[in-house]
Amino acid sequence: MTVIPPAPAPETPVRAGFALPRDIIIAPRRAFLAIARTNEWLPALAVIIAFGIGTTALAMPAILHIATVTGAAAKHAPPTPVQIREVAWMFTVGVVLVPLLIIAFTATTLTLVARFKDPQAPYVRFFALAANCLVPSALGDFLHAVAVAVHSPASYNDLRSFQLALPDSLGVFAAPGNGSELDFLSRFGLFDAWSFVLIAFGFSALAGVRFTTALVMAFVLDFTYAVFFFD
Repeated sequence: MTVIPPAPAPETPVRAGFALPRDIIIAPRRAFLAIARTNEWLPALAVIIAFGIGTTALAMPAILHIATVTGAAAKHAPPTPVQIREVAWMFTVGVVLVPLLIIAFTATTLTLVARFKDPQAPYVRFFALAANCLVPSALGDFLHAVAVAVHSPASYNDLRSFQLALPDSLGVFAAPGNGSELDFLSRFGLFDAWSFVLIAFGFSALAGVRFTTALVMAFVLDFTYAVFFFD
């Protein structure tokens, strides 16, 4: 009697780990292939959170100094230690929650569109795509904080000097003295554009949609987030 050998177990995809958020910057095509193979998102989220914590730590002295200066100009009392701790806690929570909200909403939108072509398109794949593609945006925030930290906190007397410490956004075109315009335009920076162009390329590759369609979707999402998080 011939014994039929058992079928070999399906191979477990080799995990990319922290090579994936690295590749999204230096080798996007390789990163997209890894996302299709592994659906990994946790290393990218860890990198985003690490950049966010570093951004908060570097920028917080300047932010507190600006709050003190503007408060004094408005004849308000300087921030108390309790208020300082509350601000630091708010920034820390935002470092975790805001990226998660953006990643989840982006993944939901991409999945809904992808399922018009493939009803089985997995949500986790587009969650991984969104998480990894936001790494350049987090890197940009960190580099901005580094540029802020290069100078003494006392050199920042208004939000314009803080926002334009690294002049990489449309904020450079804001009218002097118009804080709302500065805040809104500063949300459109080179690193953010990098992230959303990557989302467009990745979505086109993984979902098989036209690149122009993917690019329009990506920048509609970018504009939506700028409006949603606008103070």
